[in-house]
Amino acid sequence: MSSSTDDTVRNREDIRNKLQQQLGYHFSDPGLLDRALTHRSASTTHMERLEFLGDAVLGLVVAEYLHSRFPDADEGSMSRMRASLVRREGLLNVASSWALFSCLYVGEGERTAGGIKSASIAANAVEAIIGAIFTDGGWKEARRVVHEGWQPLLAKVEMSDLRDAKSRLQELTQERGWGLPSYEITDHGPAHTPRFQARCQINAKQAGVGEGNRKKTAEMNAAEQAWTSLQDA
Repeated sequence: MSSSTDDTVRNREDIRNKLQQQLGYHFSDPGLLDRALTHRSASTTHMERLEFLGDAVLGLVVAEYLHSRFPDADEGSMSRMRASLVRREGLLNVASSWALFSCLYVGEGERTAGGIKSASIAANAVEAIIGAIFTDGGWKEARRVVHEGWQPLLAKVEMSDLRDAKSRLQELTQERGWGLPSYEITDHGPAHTPRFQARCQINAKQAGVGEGNRKKTAEMNAAEQAWTSLQDA
């Protein structure tokens, strides 16, 4: 084995050890962790299948938490809270707390002087790691790692406003002097399975789009998208 190969092996071992210490989980199969950290630009054995699995595990862990924590919340409120927790921003917060950006294996085309080109690779890797832990250690360990990684976000959502999205958006636009949001509804589904699309406009500009099998659901989803975009702005 050449010295450069030895260095690569040692480097991977160092990365695995530091990350496992950060996660509080030691892999029985370290190859799973390597795969979860590997972008498709670097190898044909990459993170995407584990990412698919981890996305489902993350969603279930968060749904279970919200169902237990908010016994009086309706489905719509819990769905909105879950969406806020599992979206890209939350994944990137966790990636940062795990110091994940320096652990990723990417091809030369995805590298920059400061690290990786696309932050979405790190977000995807978080889901892949969750999938890898679930595969290696089962539900209990995956659940624990999600709870610990998302603890600051879970604490914040406990204080979130559980009013419906249209009410929150209306209050926000009035606070900012933008008047009331308006909604334009179109039906683009067959009569037996209606599918509505709502476009939310604020000051005559489109602020959000939502769909649903009911007009109200479509409007709520459009309002949620508009509210989120305005909060992030």
